[in-house]
Amino acid sequence: MAKSIKPTYLRTSFAYLLPALLWLLASDLQAQHRPGWDTIKTSQIRFFYSIQQQTGLYIDSSEEAEKGQMRQLPALQAVSDNLEKRIPSYFVGKPIFLQFTVYNDADTATSFYFLPGFYFEDIDLFRYNNQSRELEPAPEYPGEGIFNPNVVSKLILKPRETATYVTKLSFIKTTINTITPTLSYGYFLPTLLTEVQNQRKINTIITFLVCGIMLMMIFYSLAEFYINRNRVFLYYSAYAILLGIMFFFKAYLYKTPSPSNYFFESYFDFMLQAGGTLFYFMFLRKFTQSATQFPLLNKVLLIQQAITISGMLVFTVLHFFSSNFSFQNQIENIVKYAWSACTIFFIAFAVIRRHHLLTYLAIGHCFLFLGGLLSLFLINSSYRFNHHLASLMNDSLFWYEMGILFELMFFLIALSYKNRLDISSRAREKERLLMEYEKSAIERKMAILAAKQEERNRISADMHDELGSGVTAIRLMSELAKTKMKDYSLPELERISNSANDLISKMNTIIWTMKNSNDTVDNMIAYVRSYAAEFFDTTEIRCLVEYPENLPNIEMSGEKRRNVFLCIKEALHNTLKHSQATEVKIIFKIGPHLVIQIIDNGIGVKESNMREFSNGLTNMKKRMDTIDGHFNIRDENGTTVTLSIPLQ
Repeated sequence: MAKSIKPTYLRTSFAYLLPALLWLLASDLQAQHRPGWDTIKTSQIRFFYSIQQQTGLYIDSSEEAEKGQMRQLPALQAVSDNLEKRIPSYFVGKPIFLQFTVYNDADTATSFYFLPGFYFEDIDLFRYNNQSRELEPAPEYPGEGIFNPNVVSKLILKPRETATYVTKLSFIKTTINTITPTLSYGYFLPTLLTEVQNQRKINTIITFLVCGIMLMMIFYSLAEFYINRNRVFLYYSAYAILLGIMFFFKAYLYKTPSPSNYFFESYFDFMLQAGGTLFYFMFLRKFTQSATQFPLLNKVLLIQQAITISGMLVFTVLHFFSSNFSFQNQIENIVKYAWSACTIFFIAFAVIRRHHLLTYLAIGHCFLFLGGLLSLFLINSSYRFNHHLASLMNDSLFWYEMGILFELMFFLIALSYKNRLDISSRAREKERLLMEYEKSAIERKMAILAAKQEERNRISADMHDELGSGVTAIRLMSELAKTKMKDYSLPELERISNSANDLISKMNTIIWTMKNSNDTVDNMIAYVRSYAAEFFDTTEIRCLVEYPENLPNIEMSGEKRRNVFLCIKEALHNTLKHSQATEVKIIFKIGPHLVIQIIDNGIGVKESNMREFSNGLTNMKKRMDTIDGHFNIRDENGTTVTLSIPLQ
């Protein structure tokens, strides 16, 4: 039976198109039987039987058989072990012929299936006719279409019959084609195909685990994009999605001879890988901020994006509009080698720049480069590691997955480092904004204080110029009036004169407290000293003022100066009025606090007469509380009043 996706008349035309080849092949079939290609006996087939050693191979690389120009059949070659691993890319698209002879040594008719390998667009089976001495298309067997004709062909031999078969194979456009000629009984064929698909069972499990890890990264990246609206995570999720789909179908469709797998293996897997890598380059540019921080790296990544897009376009055109698979495969390899070169550049760039973020990514790229390079070597080479090693070691997909997995691990480390940098940057930015706010607040406060002080200076100047002169005139006129009246004086004139003097004194105090030029401790001490000397000048009380020789230049606001002075004034007034003292001391001590003591040698403060000036003491305490100060009065061989004001 001839199994092919072509119509029957095309297979018949093919037989007539190759008269020279088929006739020569038929005439020399028995002559070409070599010891290595002995006749296969059906008794050798238990469940299935590999006929690699008994099968001859001819690759029509010049396509002379198609043109009918073969005059002499070339010598058949053995099916090498390398062809079990991969078919060279330049053989894809060329007709390949397999020849084997089977002898039914049983007394009954025997049927079995021929499985040449994977993956084929066409399997054309021919059988040598002993009577006509020609190759003829093998007969079809109706009702036996349970197996894909592009996978197996059914053979039926009569008792004690010998048959020689020639199979023409047409591979699909991929680098994972293999030739593994096998005979199997029909009842065991499904099991055989399942066993073939389970050859990389451990590899499949690992691939699904990698897909699960990448699925977690997809969810994480999409969540980050949703929360932060950062496109870098959208690029990474696209990269993980495309590669995850590629890995999944690589495992799920392994050795599955279906049109969907043919399309995937020949075209779509490279599109997925290239598309994922394209998004990865976009992610790298955004993640490292190469456009602003690393212009050279940014240019290289842009070039890689252009190479990847160009490679995808050329690969697509060649796949759908050209039969030259060798050139198509070269384009794929050129793009992948460009990726490897970019990876090497990235690693070298990170080593030179000594940037922590690039270093973490570069370590991951080292694993990605090694895994990708080893995978590419196993794809394009028939070399394999020692067969005693696990099949994982000879699986190109496994090494690429390991490279991706370690790259992913160090990407997470780099992401953690970048998040820490972002947190630190945001903290610094927040601190900067806070400092700017505090600075502006202080500036506003200083401006308000300056405006207030300016207003205070203006008011004090107006009081001095306008009110001061008027009050002074009232006092002088009252004195003149008393002088003119001499023997006859009015008590009202005396009160006017005293009120004017008292008002001048209070106004001078107010003017003194309002001027910002007086906002120092030494100025306040000088003013208190001057006031005390004038206050006790016409009395019998001797006044002493003690203060440090070197007075520091310490600021003291007008409010504090005013309250402190009024407390001192009240204490001196009480001393003069109630203490019966002959001496009073005003002692200034400067430290973290300004401590002022007013000490007299009078009769002291008795509880019996405390009520006489309790209002004054209460006012003194309130004034000190207002400026966060402390007030104390005690009886120690006289009266001691203590005022304490913080200077900080």
